[in-house]
Amino acid sequence: MTENDQRTDWPRVCLLVAAGMVAACQIGKVPPALPVLRLDLGIGLVTAGWVLGLFNLLGVVAGSVTGAIAALIGERRAALGGLWLVALAGALGAAAPGESWLLVSRFAEGVGFLVVVIAIPALLARAAAPGDLKLAFGLWGAYMPVGTATMILAAPLLMEIAGGWRGLWLANAALMAAIAVTLERATAGTVLAAPVAQPRHGGRAIAAGILGDLRRTVAAPGPLLLAIAFGSYTLQYLALTGFMPTIFVEQDFAPAAAAQLTALVVLVNAFGNFAGGTLLHHGLARWMLMATASATMAVSTLLIYAANAGFAWRYAACLAFSFVGGLLPTSALGGAAALAPERRLIPIANGLVVQGSNIGQVIGPPAVAALAAWAGGWQMSPLIFIAAGSVGVAAAVLLRRIERAP
Repeated sequence: MTENDQRTDWPRVCLLVAAGMVAACQIGKVPPALPVLRLDLGIGLVTAGWVLGLFNLLGVVAGSVTGAIAALIGERRAALGGLWLVALAGALGAAAPGESWLLVSRFAEGVGFLVVVIAIPALLARAAAPGDLKLAFGLWGAYMPVGTATMILAAPLLMEIAGGWRGLWLANAALMAAIAVTLERATAGTVLAAPVAQPRHGGRAIAAGILGDLRRTVAAPGPLLLAIAFGSYTLQYLALTGFMPTIFVEQDFAPAAAAQLTALVVLVNAFGNFAGGTLLHHGLARWMLMATASATMAVSTLLIYAANAGFAWRYAACLAFSFVGGLLPTSALGGAAALAPERRLIPIANGLVVQGSNIGQVIGPPAVAALAAWAGGWQMSPLIFIAAGSVGVAAAVLLRRIERAP
């Protein structure tokens, strides 16, 4: 397939999505392992929140810059480098003697993950025909929930077979290496391997070019609003699902049952992603889907954390939180390609959106954990979710004014 063919290379689209899913397994491996990991390394609840959130720290400050660098060196090369970095960092994390080593390895995993999820959407935009972009990004939007849910489900068995959380880390490192080799071989000699960035000679020229591209992208209101909305989503999503196994274990569920219940909540988010892509493909407004998702997630936490509500009602609210919330990632990630000032700036626009996502993921778990520790329980948590959801709705409404068709 070439860019001039105007036909979608679906096998490579699916492979790129699969690479994102495998990368997302590095998020899903943590929640089921947290109870065991905390006992092994002797870490507290707030530190556990950082084990969840530190993965995304670099994206807080350097998402858009990473996108510019990925465009400069080539998105395929960046994606492959990111996959190998995650594999190496995960293997090193398996040997962690204490919390400091573990946190550093999680940060390194997060660096690689950031590069992967910034580079792959630009490759998707080159592999998919313009008329199929929304469907392709509907598939891409599911990389996070499918990969996370799969690993949440598999983690208890892998820990049993591989000898605990360290074996789980090593198994994931091997999986990352395998997808890196597969992607490298499958995309060699294709349009995906061709560089799209214009070469710039000299360090000053490169730096000036990157800064100029960054300024132009950030000055466009669309990517910035998408970043804000996506950040409000990820703050809510990871703050809820990251501690869900811990909450279920506190309610006397067995660890395996807690992992299964959490995985189902995460998995229905993928169906929300697919629904979002389909609705966008059929003409529903991006801003409306994003506003609906933000509002539903925030309101549903009033029931999720209601101490006097029955478990069935609270769990149903978790499912609604995840499914309706799934409308937002597809809308935001596809919007980066649609609202970038130029096609060559798609990696930077996507980096900005991912930067917003990472800000939310870094803030959410520690904030909810700190509030729960202060309040002596989870009952005050909806305050954080409602504040984040309100920001997401406001960003979506503002996006309505500047949205244009891709």
